[in-house]
Formats: sequence, structure tokens, C-alpha cells
Amino acid sequence: MSSAYVSRINQLDALQLDEAILRILQNRVQDIAKLFTPGTVESWSPEINATVRTLIWIFAFSKGKSTFGQRLLDLTYANLTTKKAILFSFISVMTKYLEDKYMDPNRMMNNTREKMIKKYLEKIANLIHLLSFINLLMFLHRGIQPSILERILNISSQSVSTSKPRNIGYSYITRELLWHGLVELFTIGLPMINFHYLKRYLFKFWSRPNKIMKNSIIPTMTIYTKCPYCNENPVLPRHSGCSHIYCYYCMMAHFTAAKTFNCYECEIELHKDDMKVYSPPWSN
Repeated sequence: MSSAYVSRINQLDALQLDEAILRILQNRVQDIAKLFTPGTVESWSPEINATVRTLIWIFAFSKGKSTFGQRLLDLTYANLTTKKAILFSFISVMTKYLEDKYMDPNRMMNNTREKMIKKYLEKIANLIHLLSFINLLMFLHRGIQPSILERILNISSQSVSTSKPRNIGYSYITRELLWHGLVELFTIGLPMINFHYLKRYLFKFWSRPNKIMKNSIIPTMTIYTKCPYCNENPVLPRHSGCSHIYCYYCMMAHFTAAKTFNCYECEIELHKDDMKVYSPPWSN
């Protein structure tokens, strides 16, 4: 293990960055392949991907003892020799090549030999997945060698700069303060906005209220009845002079703020003194 501590998240991020760099280059190759006749390049995709991976490892290890993802995070391999670098690159390329060549569900197996190879590779892949899971548990416990290949070759990551201070500019602090200020504003302000009232106020411009005389219709509740305020089935149903039935809490909330308010459906003025418990007509 290296003398300089390397956080687990940085080591995992380095692996993710390597995969992201590979995907970017593969996407560029696919864009170039679109210029050729359809089907010409697709049949050689495993070989092309293997070539791209080989070039990435050659350029990475020829400049030092770290991958491109590690360099972005100021990491390097502590005890990587030339022999280990070659084995690391070869095993990484060949495992992915065999996976693309024989285990891709989009590729058709042409003969019995390829089907047998696929069968054996699937068993080996299952074993590798099991070993990778065990290695992940060991990595979470010890904090070194997140990939099984690193553990096999006995290489581990270390930090290039152990005492590099973090430089935080005023622009970063300003953005953080602005963002947290907006979060606090929305957290406090949004619950105070009555969205139901705003929706009703907007709908009032193009909807025509029903001209119904107060107490002219006896309210009737069915399974389809909705509270005009919350648009849900009324809970502890109440009415107060019109044909519409409210939840107790919806109506009482309005009457707590004011003695009267206009019905959300028919615009009839409702009074707190007229508030009654709804009872079915057959119960009278």
C-alpha cells in the first residue's frame, strides 16, 4: 500500500473516467463508420474496439504509470513495472475483446464452435463476476485495489500531490452562497403560496360560473363527487349553501381565514354559519 492515502471514491472515479474516455472515442469511431456502406464496419466492431483500447493503454503507460482517468485525479500506480503494464493492458483488452466477440447478444453465432466458446466464456464470466464482488468487499474494507486485475498484479494507487491545497475562488463562493440562498427562499416561500387559489383565479377569466340560486339545489354526493378545492373525494363532507360538497378541512381552512368565501365551482358566496355536515337524502 502506498504511503499517501487515496480515498476510495477517487479510485472508483478514476475507473469511471477511464470508461468514459473509452466511450467517447468509440462514439467517434461509430460516427466515422457511418460514412461507409452499412454492415461493412459493424462486422469488425470487436476488433476495432480492441484496437481503440490498445491505443489508449499505449498512450497512457508510455507517458507514465497512470491511466488517463488517474491523471485527471492526480493519481498514479505506486509499483507498476513495464512487465505489469504490458500484462495489465493485454488482459484488459483481451477480456473485453472476447466479451464483444462471443458474448454480445446482438451478434449471431455462425457455427457450433463459436457457440461452445460462448458457453465456456459465460461460465468464466460468472466466476469473474463472483471474484469481482469479493474483491469489491475487500476494497471497501481495506481501501486499495478496486479492480480484481489490480489485485492480481499487486498494483495500487497513490496520490501524486499529497499536500496540494484546495484553491477556492470568490466566484465559487459567490455561486454557492447564491444557490443556498435561493434554496432557503424556495423552501420557506413555496409552502406559503396558495396554488389552488391561483389556479382558481386564472380559470375564472375563461370559465363561466353557474348561475345557481343559493339553497335552490340540495347537494348530493356520489362516488364521483370531488371537493372543488383539492379535487379529491371529500373527507368528512361539508356543504354551506350550494350544491357542491367540500372536505371538512378544506372548507374550515377558508372559514378560519374569513367568515365568507365564494364557492370554487359556482361562485356562490358561502357563510360560516351555514356550514353543515352532509347527510344522504335517504337518511332524513
